[in-house]
Amino acid sequence: MTNNYEQTKKAVLKAVKERAEQTRPARIIIKTGAKDLGQYLQSCLKQQEISRVAFAVSLDMETELADAILDGVLPESELHAELLEELAEATGCEFDRLVRVLKGEIQAPTNGWASLV
Repeated sequence: MTNNYEQTKKAVLKAVKERAEQTRPARIIIKTGAKDLGQYLQSCLKQQEISRVAFAVSLDMETELADAILDGVLPESELHAELLEELAEATGCEFDRLVRVLKGEIQAPTNGWASLV
């Protein structure tokens, strides 16, 4: 009975770990500062004639956070693939272009909740 319990426990922990790895946002490894991203996003907003307030509303975030992104003061640790996808959609810019502006590289996370299992 103990053997069956251990096998079941291992199977459940493996499934939880796999699920956690699938649900964490991918990380962006940034080689330049977030300031370049902010400047590029401002350029996109200007071309689309979108105000900062409208930008914040489209992202469903506080204007202070949207301003931090546009001013390039958002910590790089907060930039992840999911956020970049939202920024691309809100500004009409291509996701891949935003990654290139950051001179970044997308990596699946290697730690986080899954490492606790």
